Amino acid sequence: MSLLPGIESSLRLIRVDALTLSVFAPREAFGSGKRRVQGRFEYAGSRYALWVTDPKWERRYLSQPDGSHEVGECYLTVSLGEPFGDACYRLIAVAGSLPTS
Repeated sequence: MSLLPGIESSLRLIRVDALTLSVFAPREAFGSGKRRVQGRFEYAGSRYALWVTDPKWERRYLSQPDGSHEVGECYLTVSLGEPFGDACYRLIAVAGSLPTS
């Protein structure tokens, strides 16, 4: 049984050549200063900007200043989150060791 029309599975492990983690407060213009981490990468000819949900990576990068942080080549677990309203959002967890710097 399909989760959503045209979607047969909700979990993928992919390799990307370059991952950039962006740290910012996406709703700051609306009065929310909550910072988040978003992974930006290219895969199969498409560009993606997905929220990072891996707690270790979130903690590591939320301790950094706002801005873009280059991670480089890595593996990502891409999944669909629980339905929210009329949509399901893609999320990523980074597979591998955290950078030491």
